[in-house]
Amino acid sequence: MEDLFLRKCWARYVLLFLLSAVTLRSTFGVTHYSLPEELEQGSVVANLASDLGLDVKTLMERKMRLEIIAPRKYLDVNKETGELFIAERIDRESLCSAKTSCFLKLEAIIENPKRIFYIELEILDINDNAPHFRRDVIDLDISEATQAGERFSVSNAVDPDYGSNSVKTYYLSESDMFTIEVQTGRDGSKFADLILKRGLNREQQAVHHLLLTAVDGGSPPRSGTASITVHVLDTNDNAPSFDQESYEVRLMENAPIGRTVIDLNATDLDEGTNSEIIYSYSLYTS
Repeated sequence: MEDLFLRKCWARYVLLFLLSAVTLRSTFGVTHYSLPEELEQGSVVANLASDLGLDVKTLMERKMRLEIIAPRKYLDVNKETGELFIAERIDRESLCSAKTSCFLKLEAIIENPKRIFYIELEILDINDNAPHFRRDVIDLDISEATQAGERFSVSNAVDPDYGSNSVKTYYLSESDMFTIEVQTGRDGSKFADLILKRGLNREQQAVHHLLLTAVDGGSPPRSGTASITVHVLDTNDNAPSFDQESYEVRLMENAPIGRTVIDLNATDLDEGTNSEIIYSYSLYTS
């Protein structure tokens, strides 16, 4: 009699354990969805009733609701159809900033009896942002004595989008003096070095205007631009010169003291202190 009672208790314990295990798997199982950002309000993501094996007719009675771990209620459920739909536009860049992956976690809850379904939505990036430079105008001061091949760092472009939709390459407007080389940082970001192709001459051209364009890898690609203004700094590479190499002046031997003999003017193509001229003459006569 005692053995029979123990066998019945053990059987009830095993049955209770199995039921608990099924409930745990059902409760803690996660349903995954992927959807692109910026879907229009009202867009249907999935049919929760169908995917979760629920009877659509009982959703109202069982008070189905969604709880979202997010600052806004981006999604909701239609209790008449069981459809999960967009309640508010989802901007991946605002939601997840610079993260490489972006997820929304939801709980679908029903009553009588109470059940909780865990849902995870991966928000996929779309190419909805164009690259832009931190500075629209980049000013560079470069000495005309700089050797060809010298590199100069310029402000890189940033793109809130992720992966292939972020900045992919750069282009420089046509120039005889400059080119660029695109570099890749350790984090995968792209930046450009401005390279001097040949020597500068301030006296020939004091300012160079360039246009740098950043292009992302989206389809279709988006782009942003920044203007580069190169100011060529002067070096003392020019000597003063007169209009002619020699002058011949005829002077009467009785010319009075203080009489102007000749007006001379030298010019220097350099600028600033490099163009200041001091005149002197020798006492040599022949």
